Amino acid sequence: MASFTVDIPLRWSDLDPQGHINNVMTVDFTQEARARFMMESDAPQLLIDGCVMVSQQVEYLRPVRYSDEPLRVEFGTVEIRSARFIMGYRIWHEGRLCGRVRTSMCPFDFDAQRLRPLDAAERATLSGIAIEGEKRWRPLPKARLGGRGEPTELFARWSDQDRYGHVNNVRILDWIQQARIEATTAIDPLMARAGMGRGPEPGEEGAGGWAVARQEVDYVEQMAWRTEPYMGYTAPLRVGTTSVTLGCEIVDPRDASVRIRSRTVLVRTGADGRPAPLPSSTARAMRARLVAD
Repeated sequence: MASFTVDIPLRWSDLDPQGHINNVMTVDFTQEARARFMMESDAPQLLIDGCVMVSQQVEYLRPVRYSDEPLRVEFGTVEIRSARFIMGYRIWHEGRLCGRVRTSMCPFDFDAQRLRPLDAAERATLSGIAIEGEKRWRPLPKARLGGRGEPTELFARWSDQDRYGHVNNVRILDWIQQARIEATTAIDPLMARAGMGRGPEPGEEGAGGWAVARQEVDYVEQMAWRTEPYMGYTAPLRVGTTSVTLGCEIVDPRDASVRIRSRTVLVRTGADGRPAPLPSSTARAMRARLVAD
């Protein structure tokens, strides 16, 4: 069995204010590659009838800069269960491995609103591709925030919806990113990002950048478009020398139900793009707000 590869041209709009492809787009690329595979396979119902994302893990190995060369997604099946399948992905650009992704998905009956088992054609399709050499993922710390952390109102946009009528799993990373940036800047203004119009000047303490190194997302419940906001709560779970691990929960304020849980490793970078020590004020502020179960 061989892995499946898809080339995806980059868009200028994929860039973030730091001049590289935004971390959210990595998951967008894997979704695009997976959709193309499913639609061209012998089991297109995996795409047409639908699957739900249960969880995904992302490791960002190096930044991707804009160029005319398309990004390549290589992926295959890692594990198949009765009603769930796990896929591994490698993101390549200009001959270099830039990221790794793992997704866990389930076929879903949207009319009955319940999971369904994989049928024989789907199992055969998924069994036809594999990705070799997948290593174990080191787990990130987890905590149930229960309303603890910096709050952020998160408003759905009409364009956040997918063909199944709920907020798409990729757009959820947009929401987590929004909550993370607002929360970390509130915790320490030195963490203001490029383009925000505030924060330290070059040469001042705190000058530098921030990069996402790892991300894990658990999709607990589906979310629908509406005019009322959801709430995101973000808090530090671990503070290291050059990084902080942040937890985020997206909650429906109407019944306090948790819809999304995530963990993100955020690394401080210096002018050379390499990890750099956290500013002292950032480390103090983050440690003062640590949350653990």
